[in-house]
Amino acid sequence: MIRCGGPFRPPAARREAAPRSSGAASRHGLLIFLAAVAAVAAPAPAAAQDANFLLPIAEIERILREGEIQVLDVHPSRGLPGERTYRVTLRSGDHVLQVKYAPAGEGADEFNNRPRYELAAYGVQALFLDEREWVVPPTAIRAFPLDVVRATVARTGDAASPPEPTFDEWPMTLVALQYWMFNVDLPEELPDDDRIEEDEVYERLLGNFNLLTYIIRHSDSNRGNFVQSMDETWPRVFSVDNGVAFASEESDRGTRWRDLRLGRYPASAIDRLRGISLEGLRTRLGVLVQLELRNGNFVEVEPTENLDPGRGVRRDAERIQLGLTESEIRAMHRRIVRLLERIDDGRYGLIP
Repeated sequence: MIRCGGPFRPPAARREAAPRSSGAASRHGLLIFLAAVAAVAAPAPAAAQDANFLLPIAEIERILREGEIQVLDVHPSRGLPGERTYRVTLRSGDHVLQVKYAPAGEGADEFNNRPRYELAAYGVQALFLDEREWVVPPTAIRAFPLDVVRATVARTGDAASPPEPTFDEWPMTLVALQYWMFNVDLPEELPDDDRIEEDEVYERLLGNFNLLTYIIRHSDSNRGNFVQSMDETWPRVFSVDNGVAFASEESDRGTRWRDLRLGRYPASAIDRLRGISLEGLRTRLGVLVQLELRNGNFVEVEPTENLDPGRGVRRDAERIQLGLTESEIRAMHRRIVRLLERIDDGRYGLIP
């Protein structure tokens, strides 16, 4: 059992009823998870936010950002060798959770491995959606000692190259952590045009999802990046991989959800988008997370001034900042303005 405690505080997990991982590894991981839940007598789902989260969002965020954790089990996210992300089952206090565990590459700004984009997507949704409508699971970025990250990844038995330090001057690796949701599956059809016609709740929730993918310029339609709740009364579609977005290069798996694809969008979300200014985006997204060196470890602190608005990854002798660049923020603001213009021109309708 690997402990990840102290200032390099590790995180929590996302979990599906029918995970993107497959085969024996997936089943084994689920059995480990269920056994661990029973072992610590985890709270009943009645304490959860809804059918897809076993804990309130605020508690999940706390664990992801600062909770001390014990790693119980590790598998490649999709059950295949050579992957760059992992499904980790962990214990934090009285809770057992699963997370997607994504070590950053050198410099933390590679194609399809930009932790700041994952965190930005999680933050952007809060600008125009209520928590119960969110379409990106809780996400955080932590700094873990290099030996802890390597030991965690080594538990998969994968012969792929072990993680490296994110920055040469420090023996640590940044890791993006995302809650692994419960009770979700891959959608058979997205969008389900027949259901849009018959189910306004589905239409509204899908509209929220599409607004998010459009605003962040989601450019990877790879199967598995989007999952849908199995709760028939609240069938949210979630975007669970947002690393190819904003100013990223395109994926070779298509960019279908980068555009506005529906005929109507929720009026409440559109009204909130009207209140977003360029300066407000700079304030919320310019510095997404700041880590400072304290007693030999990096811990999250309240952000200070933006060290360099022209760069997404910034650091000095004792600080690391991740955020969107000025050009990325401006481009996102232009997309919002174009959306509102099209709404006002009548190209898209509103769901009351």
